[in-house]
Amino acid sequence: MPSRRSILLSELNAEEYLKISHHGIIASNRTSALVGMNGTIDWACLPNFNSDPIFDSILDSKKGGSFSIQPVDFQNVESSQYYIDNTNILVTEFKKKNQVILRVTDFIPTSKYSTINFPEIHRYVETPVEGVEIRSEIKLSFHFGNLPEDVVKHKNGYIFKYKDEYVGVSSDFNFKVYGNKIAANFKTNKNGSGWIIVFYGMQHVQKTSDFKSFDLMEQTAKFQKEWVSEGNFPLIYNHEVVRSALVLKGLIYEPTGLMVAAPTTSLPEAIGGDRNYDYRFCWVRDVAYVIESLSMLGYKNESVKFLYDVMERVKMEGHLKTIYTINEYQNLEEKLINYEGYRKSSPVRVGNLAASQLQIDEYGSLINAIYHVSKNEGTINTYLWDFVRNILSKLTEIWKYGDSSIWEFRSEPLNYTYSKVIAWSAFQRGIEMSKKLELSAPISDWKLQADLIKKDVMENAYSEKHNSFMQFYGSESTDASLLRMPLLGFLPPDHPYILGTIKKIETDLMVDGYLFKRYNDKDNFVSDDNAFVLLSYWYVEDLIVTGKVKKAREVLGKIVSHSNHLGLMSEEIDLKTGELLGNFPQALSHLGMVRAAVRLNRVSKNYGKIEHELKFTLY
Repeated sequence: MPSRRSILLSELNAEEYLKISHHGIIASNRTSALVGMNGTIDWACLPNFNSDPIFDSILDSKKGGSFSIQPVDFQNVESSQYYIDNTNILVTEFKKKNQVILRVTDFIPTSKYSTINFPEIHRYVETPVEGVEIRSEIKLSFHFGNLPEDVVKHKNGYIFKYKDEYVGVSSDFNFKVYGNKIAANFKTNKNGSGWIIVFYGMQHVQKTSDFKSFDLMEQTAKFQKEWVSEGNFPLIYNHEVVRSALVLKGLIYEPTGLMVAAPTTSLPEAIGGDRNYDYRFCWVRDVAYVIESLSMLGYKNESVKFLYDVMERVKMEGHLKTIYTINEYQNLEEKLINYEGYRKSSPVRVGNLAASQLQIDEYGSLINAIYHVSKNEGTINTYLWDFVRNILSKLTEIWKYGDSSIWEFRSEPLNYTYSKVIAWSAFQRGIEMSKKLELSAPISDWKLQADLIKKDVMENAYSEKHNSFMQFYGSESTDASLLRMPLLGFLPPDHPYILGTIKKIETDLMVDGYLFKRYNDKDNFVSDDNAFVLLSYWYVEDLIVTGKVKKAREVLGKIVSHSNHLGLMSEEIDLKTGELLGNFPQALSHLGMVRAAVRLNRVSKNYGKIEHELKFTLY
C-alpha cells in the first residue's frame, strides 16, 4: 500500500516542471485532470479527454494554463496527497509543524448514466487554522497557447472567452483580474471552507451552491465505491490493484465505451528526447488487455459491454483500425504544437501517426480478449461470434504480411515474431471457443491457419545460434514483447525454446534484474529507450508459469515500488534515475499490475506445493 509520503513545498516549487510522479489524477467517465502535490492543476481537458486542454502548463510552463492554490509562505510546509478510499477523489494536504493548514479536495463529478455530462472541476478548500495567507491563480490556455480574448466579471465569478468557447469560474473566494488571469489572496479563518469550480460551455456564472458540489461529491464517491465492491480483488497487493482498476475505469469514455491509453499527450519517454506521443486515443490492443484484466477481477458484464462497444465501432468504421478516436470530435492526423515540451522535451504532438499503420497483433489481441471473457462466463452471442469469424477471416488474409507490430515502429513493415504468435493464438482461441460454446465455425480452416503460422514462426523466427526466438524474421536481436510467448501457449512454458528466449531477453534487455528495455535495435528516434513498465509485469507472469513463484513475488515487489505516492504508474521508468516517464497514468502499466497480482494470488494459496513445478493452467 502506498505510504503517505510528504515532500517539502519549497522543493516542489523549486521545480519549473513537477516530476511526473508528483501528480495525482482525478477522473470521471468523460475526462480527467492532473493535480500536482504543490496544489496545481497543470493538465486538464474539458469537456472530454480528447478536447484541447485548458490547463496545460505541464507541457509549457510559460505558455500553458494552470490552476494553483497553496500557502503564500511555503517555507517548512510539507505536502502530501491521498485518495478517499476506493474513489478517484483526491485530497492534497499542506502541513506545518505537523498541523494541516490547508486541505484541497479535488474531483470531477461522475455518474453511472453515460448521457449525463459534468464538464466541471470542483475544488473544495478547507482551512483548519486561522491566519494563514493563501493564494490561488487561474490562467487559461485555449488550443495550446492562445490566451482568452476577454475575461468578464460576473456576480459569482468570471467567464473566460475565446472565440465561441466559454470557460467559467464560480468561487466562494474573492478573485480579481490580473491581465489574462485571475487570482485571489485571502487569510484563512479557523475551520473555514469554500468551493472553486471551473466549468466549460456556459456563458453565465451560477453561485457555487447551485452546483450542488457536496451532493455531487457524495454521488461520485458512492458510484465509485459501489463499483469497487462489485469486483473480486486479490489479497496480494490489494490496495494497488484496486487503485489500478479505478485508474482503468477512469480512463473509459462512457458514452462510447472506448478507453484512452492515457489522458495526456507528449509526456516524454526520455527527458529531452523525441519519443513524445498523443495517447488520448483508443488502441484496440489496450482495450483488449483491459477487457482481460477486468474479467479477471470479476467484472463480467462490464467486460462484455466493452466488447460490444468495440464491435459496434468497428462495424461503423467498416474494418478494424489500429487506433480509434473516443468520439467523433477528434482528428487522428498528427501535428506539432509550438510548445517547448515537458522539461524541454519536444516535439509536442497532437494526433497520432500510428493510426495509418498495420498492426497485426491488434486482431489477435481482440480475439484473446473475447476468449478470456468467455472463460469467465461472459455471454458470447451470435452477433459477437459473427464478429469473431469476420476478424479471423481478415486475419487469414493478412497474417503473412509485415507490419509495425506492438511497438509501432515507424520504419518499413517487417515480419515481427510477436505479431505472428498473437495471430496464431487468435486462431487457437477461436477453435477452443467454437468447441466449448458449440458455435459453428470453419474449424478446419482455422486449424490450417494456426498450423501454417506455427510452422512459419518455427522456421523463420527461431535462431539456433542464439537459442531464442528473435524480434523479426532474419533478425539478430531479440524483443521483450516475446516475454508474452509463455503466456499464450505457443509452446509449453518449460519448452527449451521458450526458456532460451526468456534467458536471451534477460541477458540482452533486462536491467537490475526486473526492468526491461523493449529492444536494442536502432530505431528512427534520437533519444534512447527506457524501461517499459508492462514488460516487468509480463516477466512476473513468466516466472509464475515457469515455476519460479518466489522470484515472481520479489520482482513484483520491486516494480510496484516504482509507483508513486498514490500507486500510479506511467509508461516507462528512467533507467538512470528511476523516475517515472511517459504519458501518465498509463493504462498498460496498470492492467499489467492487475494481471500479475491476480495470477500470483492464485498460485500463492498453494505456494509450498507448486514452487518449481510446471502445472499451471495458461490464462
